Amino acid sequence: MLKWRDNPELDPLVRMSAVHPVDVAVDPQVFTSIKNFAPTKHFRWFPSYRSLTAVMLCMCFASIHMMNGNMGMAIICMINETSIENGTTVMENDPQTAPKVNWTPEEQGYIFGAFNAGLLCMLITGFMADKFNAKWMIIISVLLASAANVMIPLTSQMHVNYAITARFLVGLADSLTQPALNSLLTRWFPPSERSYALGVATGGRQIGTLLIVPTAGALCNQSAFFGGWPSIFYLSALTGIVFVFIYLLVGADKPSKQSCISEGELRYITLSNSSEDVGKKRNEREVPWLEILKSGPVWAALISVVCHEFPLMTMIMFLPSYLHDVYHYDAQQNGIMSSLPTACLFFAKLACSYLNTWMHKKTSWNITTISKVLNGVGSAGLALFMVAATFLDASRASLAVVFLCFSMAFTGLHTPGCQAALVAIAPAYSGAITGLTFFFVAISGMINPAMTKWIVRTGSADEWNLVFYISTVIALLPVLIFSLWGSADVQSWARSPSYNDEQKKKNIKVISYTTTDTVA
Repeated sequence: MLKWRDNPELDPLVRMSAVHPVDVAVDPQVFTSIKNFAPTKHFRWFPSYRSLTAVMLCMCFASIHMMNGNMGMAIICMINETSIENGTTVMENDPQTAPKVNWTPEEQGYIFGAFNAGLLCMLITGFMADKFNAKWMIIISVLLASAANVMIPLTSQMHVNYAITARFLVGLADSLTQPALNSLLTRWFPPSERSYALGVATGGRQIGTLLIVPTAGALCNQSAFFGGWPSIFYLSALTGIVFVFIYLLVGADKPSKQSCISEGELRYITLSNSSEDVGKKRNEREVPWLEILKSGPVWAALISVVCHEFPLMTMIMFLPSYLHDVYHYDAQQNGIMSSLPTACLFFAKLACSYLNTWMHKKTSWNITTISKVLNGVGSAGLALFMVAATFLDASRASLAVVFLCFSMAFTGLHTPGCQAALVAIAPAYSGAITGLTFFFVAISGMINPAMTKWIVRTGSADEWNLVFYISTVIALLPVLIFSLWGSADVQSWARSPSYNDEQKKKNIKVISYTTTDTVA
């Protein structure tokens, strides 16, 4: 056996290959038989197939987020209007660049909102993720998003409705991705590794933003490739196609379907998840919707995720416009400055997920207490620095960006907080619960851009400040809601029937022993 298999102090991503009796929580004799089992196959390029799966899911989110986050930067380059006194609009076009479009602020709001309208389908796709092959859901979603991104530059000149339709399809693609991700996480990763795996996988969103925002700023200022702004969408689509090709070769719906996984790793995953009823045949169970809808921890996690996503949407969708209107950054500077808060979010997400694992092992706090503390600090910090940025004018633009970086860094604490709880409370039904949650996220996502475009009509600082104040109030709500009613423990109705039967037998034995001792 390799030395890193017996070292529990290694980095969590590498620990995805480790077999440790404390993590598995099985009988020591069973663990010894697993540990001494010599793997017949081993994937050379990664410590384990679990770590490869986490990286592939990260790549998936990176490509998807490049395709759904590119509009925020591209729309600045696509629209170039000059209003004259009589109220008409003159389109100023360079013959060497792609034609500009004449979209009103309301139409721009519809375009951003269409993406979130597509996310409404997550109520259905979440149910599908627990019933059907999650690997193919991811492949279909990325291909759909790629096709929609190619559609935008080809049809935008015809009518704004084509762009709205394309953005709806991108949202539909995203609605397939998130439930499939959570379903794969519960099948591939033991409970002790899911928080960090979730951080690695969803960190792809920030990687996608870091790649597309500065790249889009550079592509806006050139005309050699497809006349400028269309190249942003073509490049985004290309990354999706590349991912699909790789994932077709190495991806799998669950460990038992992966031919390259070692027997030792397969047994480790199976035993670790034995109490959660994950990865069973689809016709063996029905989603307990009544139990889900009656569950306080489910609603606490759901509301907290919605409140977390609302200010995050504001930052992701409108940060380039905010920096352009209030702090007067040009396209290239804007691309760099807009990517800095996202970079902070990415590294904070990984660090906070590691912190969650460390606290779980080194402190006496249980997993629910840790999630509540991290989530509360994250919500408070997000709100504090978001509102602090509104007190700075254009002369202190750099400090405002620093505050926004701190705001996004605190957002990373939500990953081991309410987001990890969303997966932990019912692993076997994580797809359905994710779909329900992001259905409400989609509704808030439709409200957010429409509200923002309705408030921000001239691009003044006061208009943007009002948007930030609303997001700040919403960001603070999880401090109360998740702290009071949240949980990261697996709910009794989400455990496998065999596990519940074993627990009942143990309880009967304990009662029997206690009665015998009393009589004696």
